[in-house]
Amino acid sequence: MKSILAKYLNKEVGINIENAFRFEPAQISAVEDNYFSVVDENKSYTHHYSYHCIVQIIENEKGVDVGGFLSHKHFNVVIKVGHIIEFGPGY
Repeated sequence: MKSILAKYLNKEVGINIENAFRFEPAQISAVEDNYFSVVDENKSYTHHYSYHCIVQIIENEKGVDVGGFLSHKHFNVVIKVGHIIEFGPGY
């Protein structure tokens, strides 16, 4: 995974940061031996992920389209990370 993500260091990617089904733009800011980091464009938060969190990476030289009819987005690469489902008050 590291060698794949290293190609996109300091570039925009699509990643499902806060919602398993919604991909948002982020910039890969670090690609280390055990983890990678992205900075989301909405809040400028840095998120660090172990490579074990990656479910799938989708690449295409012409780009990857994600979303539906009203939320269509286009990225050079899309990273799907796994999400832990949390239940608590208000859910």
